[in-house]
This record gives sequence, C-alpha cells and structure tokens, in this order.
Amino acid sequence: GRSDLISSNRTGASSTFNKAIVTSVPTIGSRTIQDITKYNPNGNGRSFGGQDSRLNNFTIDGSVFNNGFGLGSDAQAGGRTGSTAISLDAIEEVQVNIAPFDVRQTGFVGAGVNAVTRSGDNEFRGSVFYNWRNANLYGNKARDVSVVATQFNEKVIGARIGGPIIKNKLFFFLNGEFVRKTEPGTPWVAAGSTNPGQVTRVAKADLEEVSKLLGDKFGYVTGPYEAFNNETTSDKFLARIDYNINDKNKLTLRYTYHESQADILISNSNSLGLVGNRTNNINSMAYQNSGYIIGDNTRSYVAELNSTLSQKVHNDFIIGYDSQNEDRQYKSPIFPTIDILKDGAGYISAGMDPFTPNNLLDYSTFHVTDNVNFYLTRHTVTAGVNYDRFKSNNSFFPGSNGVYSFNSLDDFRKAINGDSAGIARFQYRYSALEGAALPLQVLNVSKYDAYVQDEYQVSRNFRITLGVRASLIDLSDTKVLQNNVIADSTFRDLNNQPLKINTGTVPDNQLLFEPRFGFNWDVSGKRKTQVRGGVGVFTGRPPYVWISNQVGNNGVLTGFIEANNTNTKVYPLVGDATQFTPATPTLPSTFEIAYTANDYKFPQVLKANLAVDQKLPLGLVGTVEFLYNQNVNAARYYNANLEPSTARFAGPDNRPRFPGSLVAPAGVNNAVRVVNNVSSAAILTTTDKGYYASATVKLEYPAKKGLNGLVAYTYSQTKDLMNSGSIALGSFTGARSVNGNNSLDLSLSDQDIPHRVIGLLGYRAEFGEKRGGAVQFTIGYEGIQTGRYSYTYNGDMNGDGISGNDLLFVPTNATDLVFQDVTNAAGVVTLSAAQQATNFENYIKQDPYLDSHRGQYTERNGAIFPWLSRFDLSASRDFWINIGKKRNTIQFRVDVLNIGNMLNSDWGVGRRIIATTPLVSRGVVSQADPTPRYQTFSALNADATRKTIDYGARITDVWSLQFGVRYIFN
Repeated sequence: GRSDLISSNRTGASSTFNKAIVTSVPTIGSRTIQDITKYNPNGNGRSFGGQDSRLNNFTIDGSVFNNGFGLGSDAQAGGRTGSTAISLDAIEEVQVNIAPFDVRQTGFVGAGVNAVTRSGDNEFRGSVFYNWRNANLYGNKARDVSVVATQFNEKVIGARIGGPIIKNKLFFFLNGEFVRKTEPGTPWVAAGSTNPGQVTRVAKADLEEVSKLLGDKFGYVTGPYEAFNNETTSDKFLARIDYNINDKNKLTLRYTYHESQADILISNSNSLGLVGNRTNNINSMAYQNSGYIIGDNTRSYVAELNSTLSQKVHNDFIIGYDSQNEDRQYKSPIFPTIDILKDGAGYISAGMDPFTPNNLLDYSTFHVTDNVNFYLTRHTVTAGVNYDRFKSNNSFFPGSNGVYSFNSLDDFRKAINGDSAGIARFQYRYSALEGAALPLQVLNVSKYDAYVQDEYQVSRNFRITLGVRASLIDLSDTKVLQNNVIADSTFRDLNNQPLKINTGTVPDNQLLFEPRFGFNWDVSGKRKTQVRGGVGVFTGRPPYVWISNQVGNNGVLTGFIEANNTNTKVYPLVGDATQFTPATPTLPSTFEIAYTANDYKFPQVLKANLAVDQKLPLGLVGTVEFLYNQNVNAARYYNANLEPSTARFAGPDNRPRFPGSLVAPAGVNNAVRVVNNVSSAAILTTTDKGYYASATVKLEYPAKKGLNGLVAYTYSQTKDLMNSGSIALGSFTGARSVNGNNSLDLSLSDQDIPHRVIGLLGYRAEFGEKRGGAVQFTIGYEGIQTGRYSYTYNGDMNGDGISGNDLLFVPTNATDLVFQDVTNAAGVVTLSAAQQATNFENYIKQDPYLDSHRGQYTERNGAIFPWLSRFDLSASRDFWINIGKKRNTIQFRVDVLNIGNMLNSDWGVGRRIIATTPLVSRGVVSQADPTPRYQTFSALNADATRKTIDYGARITDVWSLQFGVRYIFN
C-alpha cells in the first residue's frame, strides 16, 4: 500500500500502476471487480508483476475469495462466465498490492486484490440503480469494416440498503444485483451469406448441407452457424451483519451468493480431433449447438471477530467457507464431435464440444486465520496462524461422446452413406472403472501457516518492517491410483537421466518460507518526500487444476480408442458412440500420463521494490518506482517420455532433429517415445528461471473536488520459459521452441507488456443547496501494446511428435529453403516450388519483425501488436432532493466506451492475427533438409501475399454507450 503521503501506515510498494486502477473503479460506469483485473479490450487477465493472472489472490474483507481450481482466465470467483461474484455497489474500497512487505498478506506472486465491503451504521442509507446498453448504442464502423451488434442487450439492476437494527449496537447491510446480457455469438459469416459480418472461406451451401445431412441421418439439430446470440446471466446477493458485542469485541458476519451462466462456443483445442480452429477464424465455422453453457456459482460464509484484549493487545479472528460449482450444461443431447477439414485445416465442425460431456466441477475452501497484535512503545509485533483446506471434485471426460475427423467434405458425405473409408480418424474415451463409474478426480490440499512480524518505528520519520512466514503444504489426503503397467518402465528427466514414475504418489510435503523486509522514510519529517521499498519472498496458490491433472491422467481411469485411416472401418459414423465401449472395458494399449514431481513446490517469487513519492507545487504528487521479481519456484512442464534429439538438419535451418523426422509418419510415435506404450508423460516441476522488471513514473493531482487527474507510464519486461495452461500435456505442447520443448530458452512471456500509459482527468462541481446538484466528468485513457505472438511452422517440423510448436526460421532469401511442387490427385501442379518461394518472400517483406530477422530463428513472443489507444468518457448529473433534513439524490449518467472511435472510425480499433504459420512442414528431403509448403488455404491479397495481422472488426473495436439512472437516499 501507499504510505504516509496518502494517510496509510502500511509499508511497501503501492505501484502507480495499481493506484491508477483503484482510482478508475468508480469513474467509468457500472464496472465490476473483474474490470480492474483486465488490461486490454481483448479480455486477457491482468498481468500484475508479469505473472499469470490466476496467481493473483482475491480477498473480500481480508477473507479468501478465489477461483481456486484455476480454469478461468483469472483468479477471481465468477470469471468463468465473464462476471464477478460480488457487485461493485457492495464495495466501499478496493486495495491492490503488488509488493506489500507485511507478512499477513500472502497467497499471490502477482498481486493481492482486496475488496472492503460496505457496512451499515446508525443511519438508513441505500441506493437503487439501473444501467443499460443495447445494439442501438454501439458504433457500426471499425476503420472500413462494418460491425453490427445484432440483438446486443445488457441490463444491470441493483440495489443496496444498510442501517441500524439496534442503534450503536447492531447493523445490517444488504446488496443485490442482476445482470442480463445478450450479445452476438460470433462476428463471422459464411461465404455467400446475406448477413453482415466478417466473411470466412466456409461456403454457406456447405454449412447448410452438413446440417441437413446430420438432421436427416440422425435427427441431430445443429442450430444456426451465424447471426446467433450468446446469453449471460448473473445474480448476486450479499448480506452483512456488524455487531458491537461490547466495547472490546466486534463481530462481523457476511454471506455472499452468486449464480451465473454463460453461453460458450465450441473449443478450438486440437488435443482431440482436428488440426487448426473450429470457430472464430477466417478459415472455419461451427454451429450454435456445438457450444455449451458454463456455470460459475459461489456461496461464501465468513465470520470475523475483532477483540481488544488489553490496551496493548488486539486479536483478529476470521473463519470462512467458500463453495463453487462450475458444471457444464449441454445445448443439445450428447452427440459425437464432427470435424471436417479442407486443405489440411479446420473447415466445418458440428456435434458436441469434445471436452463437454460429463464435464463437472465443484470445489470448496475452508479457512481460519488468527492474528494477534502487540502494541509496544516503538514496536508493533504481529503473530498469526492460518489454515486452508481445499477440496475439488472434477470430472473431465474428453472424447466420451466420440470424435470423428474427415479430410474433406466428400469424405464426410461418404461416411453419412455408410462408407467408413472416408473417416480420417476416430477417437473415443470410455470409463475403465468398475460399473463404468464416472472417472471422478478428487483433490485434497491442506495448508498451514505461521508468521511473526515486527514493525519498528526507528525514529519519528523512519520505520522498518521485518517478518517471516512459514507454510506447510500437505497433499497426503489426495488419493491417486497407481499404474502398475509402467511400474518397471524407465523414463528420462530433463538431464536425460533415468526416471521412475509412480502415479500412486503425490508430491512430498512442502515447507516454504517467506522472509520480508520493508521500510518507509519520510525524508524531511513533513510528509513531503517519501522513500519506500523492501525485499521479500511471496508464495502463491497454484491453480489446483495443475495438481489435479495427475489424479485424472494416470492411464487407469479410462480406456481410449483411436483409429486412423483404414482402421476406422470398424467404427462407422454413428449418433451414439457408446456402442463401441468394449463388453469388458480394458485399459488402452497406449495411454497418457500426467505426474507431479515429488519435489514440486508451490509458486514463489522474490520481490524487490524501491519508490520515491514527492509532493510538488500546485498540489501535485510525483512518484518514481522500480520493481523487480525473480522466480523462485515457477511451473515447468516437460515430457519424460520424449527421446532426445539425434542430429541436426542440414542447410540454413540446422536446428536439432528428433527421431520422428527419420521415419514414415506411421512410425513416428514409437520413434520419439522412450516407453512405447505411453503416448506422453507430462511432468509438473519447478524452475527458478524467469523475471519481471518494471519502472514507473506517475504524476497525480488527487483533489477530491474540482479538477483531479493523473498520468502514469510503465516500462517493463517479463521473461519466462513457458505459460502453463489447465491441461498438463497441453501446457507442454503449447510451449514454443527451436531446440524442442524439453530444452526451452528464457524468452519473452505471454504476460509481457513493454509499454503502458494510463491517464485520468476528472472534474466535479457542486451547485450548492439552492441549485441542488452536482456534475462530474471523467475521461480515462489507456495506451498499450495489447499482446505478443510467435511465428511457427504448422505441423511437426522437427520430428518430436508435436505439431505447431516449432519456431519459424527466417531465411536470408526464401529460395534458400527447399520447396517442392504441390500437385493434386491427378498429378497436376497446383502450386509450384518457385511460386511458394515468391509468396513466402513477399510474406516476409510485409512483416517488419520477420524482415529484420533474416537468417535467424524467430523468438517465442518476439512479435508484438502495435500501439493501441483507447479513451473512455463518463459524465453524471446529480439532482439533490431534501426530504426533511436528509439529502436524497437522483443521478443520471452516461458512459462512452472507446469514445475515440465515435469521433473517428479509424481510432480505437485493435488488431487481430491473420497468419503466423505461413509454412507447413512436409517432412525432409534426403533425410537432410526440412521441406515446407507455403500455406494457401486462407484468403490471399491481390499480390498473393498474406498479412500477419490486420485491423479487427469486433464489437469491442467500436464505441458504445451505457446509460444509467440511480436513486440514492440519505
């Protein structure tokens, strides 16, 4: 938190970045807590301190309030549905801390975000509001592209009331909020469609044919493929009781309720089925009923007792229980996934999302905290203990509906007519447990903390804080099954040394320490110049799905059928794949393993911070701040079943090659496997590689009335090895590398944001009692480079059995690569080697990053989107009404999001990726040179070149209006 300059007595970092976020919360419409954890209009989670946003810690009144399992894009409850579990109208203050050196604050390596809820007092106070926006309140032009917000509508109704039950003794506060939102399901339309939108390569006639064929054959209803809407509902309720038991004891009780649902499109993950995308892409489309409905429902119960034990001793006791449910609901009966490819990439997808059947998740956290403060002459000594008990029940049963892949629409037609030879691949997962029981994964984690701290007032203007926290993490109550098939198998660790895997064991108990030191120096003693900072270790909770992966991926819970090409003849296209379940379920001949290393440690980071705050003339406050984070324990995945590279390619691209590049595709799997009957062994371990460094300057004019504002600039750099997702194997294969994913280089992180500027300018004028009112204007600005991306080959270029992970080599000239003619079935050349080289050369020239890296490998996340500037405007008019001696207020407000686009359609428009995989791997020539093919399946420009990125045309790229009316009494 900020220190003396803003009347706080906490020590440590209050990044200007954070203060700006907090300041912006009440100024732009009916924003939610989730809004302050977003960094850009594309909806990516905010990267505090360069960390995965799931490694933040959200608390309400100091009590844990997280999405503990970690499947959402951020750490907070409600994030799965794009909502929050608590209304902003129930919150009095939001506190954001990146490096607070108080040992009581823990559970994060990114940031701790705490919301302080409102409470009742001796007066009855309350508010009722209604905010709305719809398709008529949106712009329709993003540069030269039309954007239509078909059927978009959002309504937010809320109310709060608080007051005395017994004056000076017992108080209550109630809050409720109800959100109903309808928005376009997809901005894409088919080629030949009469609906407005971004046109894909997918023909309208093909989509309608697939829909009709499935309906006629199986009675399956696909739903529309364009111009449909997604809906989100969110109902929130909070109740709080404050009871002054006596002069020395105060009890607070809080109950939070949240029920939400949201429509979600079919998954683009290629861990089952196709190569490429299923939807939201210029190349492919899917149907509405292929999506699903996700729930994110929370119940939270918290009690806090504050006790003054003596003049020098104070105790704070908190006990709470949170439960959350994220079960998926179906949009249609269970039906196989159908993926139809064209030119080697996704074209049309139908049927059920392959990751949705029996996808169930609930989890809970029980937590107890007790802090004792001893107030001595110059010391405040704090001692405390904390206990967390997390439990999750997770059913993840991907492919249990059956997944069919077809190389072409013609092959799909054949399968509809009973010819299974057209099926390129069939995949089906079934329960191998007794009685075909659901493969439920149960995880139990206990965390015990003890800590002590001394805040020492060395002199009137100099204070230090010194403390240490110890945490014991115990996973022994988690029951995991042993896979005896691999008991005698030997795998390979990262150093290529022999490794045994026992899936029936969990990581050893972890004892982690968090030593911290902070200081605050009021240089002159007049609260004009302040120097603050410190250094310390912070421990975060991992997304528990990381550890749960081992419980569900041990090779003994489910059986799996995968048949390719001619082997699919015994698995014809059917509407119910359960008929292929063996009469006596058996374990698969090959299986996937996820395992957590015995020495795995919870995430930890070392933070160092130094800042200077200076009061300046004219009421200004300036800040310069530096922050450095060094990973102590960061998540790292590797494949213990991957054979090491055997040689290097010849030619300019001489990267390491793996055994799979030496054999025909049919034998590539066994060639790269250490143990042939294990498809992969994804091991979760830790690394200390990776850091975040930032420098921030800010100028603020913090007046409460009249003119106020701030402007801040942050430069930062974040580097790590990989970004960990929700699925162990997907985290490994999702890495990007030159030398293979077991040999990752330190590179720019997915969370890297090198430059960011924020600004706020506000003005409030009150007219006095006679004229009875006030007017307020606030304009907010954010300038940012909104994301990084990598250039890779499509396909498996280096023969390690992983597709799409190999970073692109940029030749000095495209003719340096060995292209081969592309021919059709009749042997006619459809794209010559010379033309491919020309096209690739043109693609390199149009991309400044590639053109400047000739003769080099591209870097993971080496490219970054151009600068994007966005302005938001909020204006309100208050009318005061005196009822007796009480002032009531009617407030009208309007919020204009992305107002720059309203003034000029070229402004405020983000970019989207068109193509970062210009080449497809075709194998090698003479066992030496890799042979690529230039991709031609996407829309080409007139000169036959493809752009890397282009301007978007999404609903977030145009301006929008939101209107609100609020009545405030007393």
